Amino acid sequence: MEISSSPTTTTAEYDRLIARHHAMRLRRQLLTPSASFEPNAEAHGYDGAADQLLIRRDLPLVEPLAALIDRLYAVMFHRRPYLRALFPASMGFQQAHLERIFRHLVDHLHRPAELHLMLRQLGREHRKLGVRPVHYEAFEEALREALRHRAGSRWSAEPEEAWIRMLRFAVDAMTAGADSALTEPPYWHAVVTGHERRRPDLAVLRVRTGEPYPYRAGQYGTVEHPLLPHTWRQYPMGCAPRDDNELEFQVRRTGPGGVSAALVERTAVGDTLRLGPPRGAVLPAGEDRSAGDRDLLLVATGLPAARIRHDQVLTPGGGCR
Repeated sequence: MEISSSPTTTTAEYDRLIARHHAMRLRRQLLTPSASFEPNAEAHGYDGAADQLLIRRDLPLVEPLAALIDRLYAVMFHRRPYLRALFPASMGFQQAHLERIFRHLVDHLHRPAELHLMLRQLGREHRKLGVRPVHYEAFEEALREALRHRAGSRWSAEPEEAWIRMLRFAVDAMTAGADSALTEPPYWHAVVTGHERRRPDLAVLRVRTGEPYPYRAGQYGTVEHPLLPHTWRQYPMGCAPRDDNELEFQVRRTGPGGVSAALVERTAVGDTLRLGPPRGAVLPAGEDRSAGDRDLLLVATGLPAARIRHDQVLTPGGGCR
């Protein structure tokens, strides 16, 4: 079968899928008790350890995972061409990311409660990509095809169903995470208010969002540049939250043609970026040091070549001065 990833203008099936998604979400909200969205609720009853044994037993039949994933995306885009628009033009980073996710799932499947927490957060973040639960159905269909293609005649239903149970466990957790954030924007528009080149490969950007960006000092956000749609990269915030919704982050160019190069070399005041939900935790969950008697806390992270100037300390009112 010849696989093609060319987009198509046919949108009728896509519209039906989106309508089905909204109907399914409404049904869940009406029929499912709110307790079902508590962390780890969907992890109860899943025997991840048993599926881990089955998957690992026959994993050599479908490896390398890079080839499995390449086939998966080829099948999915051939059967559902409209899904191609949800992904960046270059799929290298996306495919490497999915390989890491698969590895992490298989290695930690015996600890489903911990996986569930991680997957809920991943589901919240995937909202910025426009992913809907019905899209996961196309992914499952393509995964089955890719597994059978890679393993050939040696494949059997037992490991395949273990893969599908693992995938459905992940999808249930991600869907619950997305549903728990329905009152939060999937992304924020941010206008560039300052762009300072500190070195040829290093820039400090200031951006302002139209509505508050709910991050804490020490967290990072994902950034999308208009020159590279659907391509998101992570950058730490350089300042504590400010009342005027202005953020600052430092970007070091890591190579040609990527998001970091676009931010350093091809960004100017007035440009609009998109920010994904903030991530990372400064303190362990539940710990609060805000009531301490210290007047100032300095935290340095990332960009070893960068230096904190004496006039860039974090002030009690938030932000850099």
